[in-house]
Amino acid sequence: MSWLAKAAARRLSPLAVARRVSPLAMPAALLGATLLAGCAGSPPVHYYTLTGAALPASATQAQPAPAFMLEVLPVNVPPQADQPQLMLREQEGGLTPLYSERWSAPLADELRGALADTLTRVLQAPDVQAMRAPAGAPVWRVVVDVQRFESATGVEAIVDATWRVRPVNLKGQAWQCRSISRVAVSGTDAPSAVHGLRVATRDLALTIANAIQDGTGHPQPGSPQVQLMGCNRISE
Repeated sequence: MSWLAKAAARRLSPLAVARRVSPLAMPAALLGATLLAGCAGSPPVHYYTLTGAALPASATQAQPAPAFMLEVLPVNVPPQADQPQLMLREQEGGLTPLYSERWSAPLADELRGALADTLTRVLQAPDVQAMRAPAGAPVWRVVVDVQRFESATGVEAIVDATWRVRPVNLKGQAWQCRSISRVAVSGTDAPSAVHGLRVATRDLALTIANAIQDGTGHPQPGSPQVQLMGCNRISE
């Protein structure tokens, strides 16, 4: 370890470092000590993901192998939420960016991955969006447009989305719906906010899964925390 690094570790001030070097080396020493001190004071960065939410017991019951595949298309997200860092909504309505608390991937990719993860686990069908299904293969195509994705500090996490499911090369009813998932958040820290958003995203996926599983029946909320704002049948 260089003496500059040792000085930073001992939290010596730039002036104290300068006293230990020759006048010719003083400018470089001051610059180096200041940079090291700044690095030593930077908070660590934490990364989070929306994938991997636990499923309710009712969604983990054994089911026959499906005769279809899934194609979860890229998700659209609102610009104010589409940031690398977490954005918390304060009670007065402002947004607070948490620059040291970040998503592990772009938010649109996080959402698509989390939705696909829950859908594939519940429906036990593969997601073929990346590799494309063979010609003529039966597929349920899923399109999601997220309009609100936010966590209000210490209150709730909200995922408000319009979504569409459509059968391709198989019988079934196509639907376009809007649902709002609300999950209570008691903590005010980043992990609490992420947990609420993760569960709200899972509940959105469970609601979409119900629309696919129920065939021609009217879609049902995936959990008591989901409010269906309206569903319309889509004619093929």
